[in-house]
Amino acid sequence: MNKYGRQLCTGLWTGLLCALSALAQMEAIYASGSSAPSSPVYSAEREMSLEDCIGMALANNLDYRIERITREEAALEIDVALGAYDPALSLRAQRSNEKTLGDSPGVADGVLETVRSKTESDSYTAALGGATSLGGLRYDLSGRMGNSSGHRAANPFDTTTGSLGLTLTQPLLKGFKTDGARYRVAAARKQSEEAAVQLENRLQSVLSQVESAWYALIQARESIAVQEDAVRLAVQLYEDTARKVRIGSMSRLDEKQAESQAASAQADLSAARQSYVEAQNHLKALVFADHRSARNVELRTLGDLSVQQVPVDAVAAGEEALLFRPDLREAKLALERQGLSVDYQRNQRLPALDVIGSYGVAASDEDTYGHAIDRMDSADEPFWTVGVALTFPLGNRAARNQHKQSLATAERMALQYRQLEERALVEVENAAAAVLTGWERILATRDAREYAEQALEAEEQKLNSGRSTSFVVLQLQRALTQARQAEIAARAEYNRQLSSLALATGTMLARHGVEVEYE
Repeated sequence: MNKYGRQLCTGLWTGLLCALSALAQMEAIYASGSSAPSSPVYSAEREMSLEDCIGMALANNLDYRIERITREEAALEIDVALGAYDPALSLRAQRSNEKTLGDSPGVADGVLETVRSKTESDSYTAALGGATSLGGLRYDLSGRMGNSSGHRAANPFDTTTGSLGLTLTQPLLKGFKTDGARYRVAAARKQSEEAAVQLENRLQSVLSQVESAWYALIQARESIAVQEDAVRLAVQLYEDTARKVRIGSMSRLDEKQAESQAASAQADLSAARQSYVEAQNHLKALVFADHRSARNVELRTLGDLSVQQVPVDAVAAGEEALLFRPDLREAKLALERQGLSVDYQRNQRLPALDVIGSYGVAASDEDTYGHAIDRMDSADEPFWTVGVALTFPLGNRAARNQHKQSLATAERMALQYRQLEERALVEVENAAAAVLTGWERILATRDAREYAEQALEAEEQKLNSGRSTSFVVLQLQRALTQARQAEIAARAEYNRQLSSLALATGTMLARHGVEVEYE
């Protein structure tokens, strides 16, 4: 064999070794790419359905738990406001001592007589008073017992007295229709209703987030499967190309292009796995209260991205939104609460006209407390009073301007409510249109994927018969992978669009069969 023959054999041998080395690398890539969509950091698996995730989110989601506590605080505020009607009991005991020394006219004209007196008194008083919601009526029930003893001008005395009476005060103008206590109670009840709607709003938001994260995780899982298949196709094409290069039917350029495609597919597979890990963490953050306890757990979704067309009526969906959306109901309750403020401030402008009446019995005795009480039972010494008190504020600028402020606030809130309704209708129409176009996108991406599969199959047959090039096949492989990913994304997005429509119409709870019981 001459020198050129030996060089040719050496070159062929070297090329064969390089091809075998590259083939081993591609096989290693394929082996790593064909694993399940899991990460080495996961040491345990947990299969969960969408209903399981929603149930755990309702029990563990921190945003929802915070909103529940806020709702409880608002409910307790009603009891705080009702405390204005709790009666007040006051008890009082007192002892006094008085001495006098003075002159007074005597029994004869012009004669002064020295009068000395000393009095020691004990008194005990109990009173029970408070307000009612009956037109602002106030009541005061009081009882008193006392004893006075001593002497006047050397004449001793010892007297026991007692009284029991009830005083009622009824406002006729200011404080009759509404007063501070009734306004605070009514406002607290409205705020409690608002807090309940806020809790429902937060719940619907959490459900929407969980559902979106659920579909994103399935999408990431299926994307890994698509990328694994892309790696398999790329490696298979590389193997075929390398074999044909060895027998001289294809060029080294074809081999390098196939090798590049395999490496690119492996890079895309790594990116898909990273997206899968991020989707795992997103869903875990929504359904677990402690991320550290679920860090090494892989959530296995029980389901796929199968879809069915859902008919949508944008007009009917808009009407549902006006009835069921929590943010609209909350705004309406806030407007009603502002109406309570307007009524209260209007009442505060009026003068105070109160009717006051009291009735009671009294008794006195020279003996003991018991005898005085017996005489009160017989009601031998009744007393009563009736009167009217009028208080007319001069100027009354503070009340008049506070009323004007409350009217302006109510007008602003009414406009904001209308604005919120308009935005809700637009949002619903956009969500309904997205659902309709989303289904069209599913059909289009499904057709595109089928056409890409058929085109690749036909081109591979042409390549095997020598009527095509590996470059064209590589392009069609990439097109098929993109078409599969687009179909997966379309199906995932359609499910999310249905969820967004339910959130826009306020029917997310009905969509998942969730009922909320407010304590």
